[in-house]
This record gives sequence, C-alpha cells and structure tokens, in this order.
Amino acid sequence: MYVLTWHRRARRLQELLTGRFTEEEALRILEHKNWDLKAAVGFVFESEPRDVRQISGAGQGWTEIRADHNVRNLAYHNDIPFQVRQFACEENDTVWWRKVPTRKMVSKCKRCRRRYKAVPREREWGWAKFVCISCGNEFNGFGQMNSTTSPCYPCGNICHVEEVFPPKRHNNTGRRSRHRHSCTAHNCYNRTADAQFRPNRCVHPRSLARQVVHPSQRHNSTGSTVATFLSQDDIQTFQDYHGPRNMADVSEEGSDASHDS
Repeated sequence: MYVLTWHRRARRLQELLTGRFTEEEALRILEHKNWDLKAAVGFVFESEPRDVRQISGAGQGWTEIRADHNVRNLAYHNDIPFQVRQFACEENDTVWWRKVPTRKMVSKCKRCRRRYKAVPREREWGWAKFVCISCGNEFNGFGQMNSTTSPCYPCGNICHVEEVFPPKRHNNTGRRSRHRHSCTAHNCYNRTADAQFRPNRCVHPRSLARQVVHPSQRHNSTGSTVATFLSQDDIQTFQDYHGPRNMADVSEEGSDASHDS
C-alpha cells in the first residue's frame, strides 16, 4: 500500500518537473524530503544543482527548468495543465476520450497497447454543437469539425459544427429533440431526395460502417527519460466514448445512452 503511494507521488513529481527525472530519480528526491511532494519540488528549484544531482543521481538535463518561471509556478501550486482529447485507433476501430497532460497528449489503446497522438481539434467528431448564423438557433447532433453541415430546422440555413463535446458523467438531462438527425453528406442514413449533398461524410453511428472517422497518428517516443507518466489514479480519465451525448462539461466517466438528433 505504501509502496504504491510512493510511486504515485513519484509519477506526479515527474510530471510537475516536465519529465526531466526518471521514476527512480524522483523516488530518491522524495525519500530525501520525507515523501513531502511540495518539499521535493522546492528542493529541485532552490537547492544547489550539485546537491540535486548528488541526491537524485540525475544528469544535467533537468537544470533548464529552473529558469522557466511558468514551470516553477505550476509545480509549486501542484498544478498539471491538462486537456480532454479524442483518440482513435484505426487498426482496432476504437475511439476514446482521455484527460492528458497538455505537454504530452498521448494515450494508449487498450486493445493493441500502442500509443497514439490526440486527434487534431479541427478533425474531432462525435456529439457536436451547431449554431445558425441566420436565426441564432443552437442545436446538437452528430458532426465533425470543418466537415459536417446540417440544416437548421427553423429557418433552413446550412450550419457548421462549432464544437465537439467530450463525454460527461450523466446522460443528457435536457429536452430531447423531436427532429431526426439530418446532414448534407451523401452517406447520411436520413438523406432526402431533394437534399443538396456536399463532399463530406456523415458521422452518425447509423451512417458509418466503422467507428473511426479520423485516425490518430502513432506516437513515436523521442527518448524522454520518463516512459510512463500519470496513471488513471493520478489524472482522472474518461471511459471510452461509445454513443451520443449532450456533453456540456467534463468529468471522469462517460455513459452509453444513445438518442437521435
């Protein structure tokens, strides 16, 4: 139990110090400061470099962060900047969202165990927000950034995706739209005879043969001293995204309820 706690602290110290120490080196620093994370951070930034090297056994690479005021401030406040990002493994046709450190937005596929980079923001897809610039109507539905266009039911204006939401803890508690999904893609399951199709793809699950619309790129390690950063216990993670949600905020879990819109 105590060993597990120590290693979690070491991983957090590694991330606070932007991966400049190995887990073994971080453990030495923590042990030197009686497992006090704040004191360990202060030791790295305030002690003489030779003392840090003597205790940790580390080389010279970590010294440059001492002059980085942003890293220093975040570390002293025990703050690890993160983003909630989408990942997609094309080989296993699986899609998930994960809370990851901003400096290293990488996640491992549970099936193939390979690491992938986050899907670019401009290509994310899933449960999305549309805003009509003609009448101001806002509505949700399936879409992909910079691709999906969908008609506004009140005025008929063609609308673009403004934002794609990551999953949230609970199902949508708002009113369910009485309108079925409809977009201008040629493969839309709900296309109509008079629709003006555009060269894009409908990302509604009923229109897709596979889940992955835009695959993540494989992450190739650059030889960082830290192979594995925070675990699911250190930074809360998101369950795999398997269905539609109206997701206005983020939490550590998703749900699997589905509905048309």
